[in-house]
Amino acid sequence: MSPTRLPLLSFTLGSVLALACSSSSTTDVPKDSVFGNAGAGGSSGQGSGGKSGSGASAGSAAGNSATGGGAAGTSTGCSLVDSDGDGIPDVYEGDDDIDKDGKPNKLDDDSDGDGIPDSVEAGRADPCIAPVDTDGDGIPDARDLDSDNDGVPDVDEGVYDPGHQKGCYLNEDCDKDGVVDVVEVAAGSSPVDAGSKPPDATLYFVLPYNQPEQSKDFPFSTGIRVADLYFLIDTTGSMGPAIQNISTSLDSKIIPAILNGDPTATPPVGGINGAYVGVGAFRDLPWAPYGDPGDEIYQNEFGAGSGKVAAPEVQGGVATAPKSVRDIIGSLKAANGGDGPEATTQALWMTITGQPYMATKGGFWKYTPTSCAEPTAFGAPCFRKDAVPILVLITDAAFHNGPAPANDYDTAKVGGAIAYADTVKALKDRGAKTIGVAVDTGFPGAARADLTDLATKTGSVYFDPSFGGSDKPLVTSQDTTSGEVSNEVVKLVRRLAGAGLNDATTEKRDYSCAGGVDCTGDGLPDPAFTNPPLMVGGAPIDASELISRIEPVPAAGSPLPYTSIDATTFYGVRGDAVVSFRVVARNTKYQPTSLLVLRASIQVETPTGQKLGGKDGIKQVYFVIPRDTGTIFK
Repeated sequence: MSPTRLPLLSFTLGSVLALACSSSSTTDVPKDSVFGNAGAGGSSGQGSGGKSGSGASAGSAAGNSATGGGAAGTSTGCSLVDSDGDGIPDVYEGDDDIDKDGKPNKLDDDSDGDGIPDSVEAGRADPCIAPVDTDGDGIPDARDLDSDNDGVPDVDEGVYDPGHQKGCYLNEDCDKDGVVDVVEVAAGSSPVDAGSKPPDATLYFVLPYNQPEQSKDFPFSTGIRVADLYFLIDTTGSMGPAIQNISTSLDSKIIPAILNGDPTATPPVGGINGAYVGVGAFRDLPWAPYGDPGDEIYQNEFGAGSGKVAAPEVQGGVATAPKSVRDIIGSLKAANGGDGPEATTQALWMTITGQPYMATKGGFWKYTPTSCAEPTAFGAPCFRKDAVPILVLITDAAFHNGPAPANDYDTAKVGGAIAYADTVKALKDRGAKTIGVAVDTGFPGAARADLTDLATKTGSVYFDPSFGGSDKPLVTSQDTTSGEVSNEVVKLVRRLAGAGLNDATTEKRDYSCAGGVDCTGDGLPDPAFTNPPLMVGGAPIDASELISRIEPVPAAGSPLPYTSIDATTFYGVRGDAVVSFRVVARNTKYQPTSLLVLRASIQVETPTGQKLGGKDGIKQVYFVIPRDTGTIFK
């Protein structure tokens, strides 16, 4: 593919970034402090063909020290003609026309057309010595469009350093704040104001056209910060006290603890402050021997309430459950139930898939889900696409069609039942986590065995550091009394947030922002930004195309915060661990005629697309494409 040539006027620095000029100083830059003294092989005032600073002499020079450039067309003190009187003898400037303005360099007082007179860029009081080459690239500043090789052309540096009075073209960090100018330009901060700095000065690449790949390692947090918490509650007759405990403690204990975590704990427990909440209920088939008439295998819509996940309500900094969830849990009644096991496998499948369901033979029961308003939402509760679905399963019974074949439905009595393996696959395909709360109502261990198998098969586990460390299922360690259900819910969700195992990969995206909303993931509104188009009126450039690949970086030390890695993914990352990804970038497409500033973002997420890490799981990356001087002056 041929490179894209971008017109000069389309991408001036001023049009891409509005940088305030913070100085009105007219003091010249001290040349001695910037350029140093003459190098070995030639001293100031001697035309012996040696070197001065980083600029190489073009040949032998004779004569004594001069104090500056002579009049146009006259000889200097070194007997070297300086036709334009800019302090650079013709022997150094030659007959070329570098800026293609129709005047040869020796008659042009700004040979490279960067707005800085040759007499300033010469950097020498002694014309017998070659003019200065600040960046040592073999091209004197007077003919170098980027004298300090910082990625910002000299002419563009004039936007924030009018008249080049501060000499920013000589120093890659003009305000000495530790952030190079090219990053400040890309981030929109001021390169001449040490108090104006971008939040992270490492997230940038300077990508000249067709140069080798560059790579940088960026740290990301991987904990769950965006989740949909869905309570799936067994409402058969024995569950009355457990339902009452959840109802009375939902606002006072469960939701605040889950959203806020416990920063005072040792180690601190992270909260899932981006959690939405929903609730569903299940019993069994409404015919003997499984259940009673009127039983619902699964219920998600509850009269005037809604089974959809919804944002918690926050007043005065205190979070409470959505009103719909409070209303639904308050309306739950424990009743009926025939045999011991319940329709847990069927209810889980309907919850995560949102697909229609029909059970027949011994009776008839049909479920028709309502549609989701958001096209990317899924499942009966309309789980958000970028949120981790967390199903809190509260029951005292084993599963029909669960891990124990002895509890399977009798196919002679039941048609249309979903197999356990299909439910497990549906949960894994969506990256769902299951939390099992086994309630003690007189059937010891009945629920725990199946809840444990489900958690293990869906990867719903956490790392327990005790006794050398091991992975354990997110299930109560023993059957829980009804009055302790809320405590167990909080404890297990916190274990998931603080020590749960997540697979973490990345997704690169172009960055754009409508303005006034949070586009960077830090919880604060961001200014409007869109990458410029290739051509006037065209679509914005997709800056993520500059990222060649993103690779996990192996961690050092022991124990490792993950189980394994491959070319794209960390597997089994523990809790809210910080891992690093190596971002590799290259520009093989853009060959602009003016400085081009682009932005992309990198999001850490699960392989199934759920966001991880909150504000520390997303990085905004700046790409600075320097003016292609080869294109201009060939």
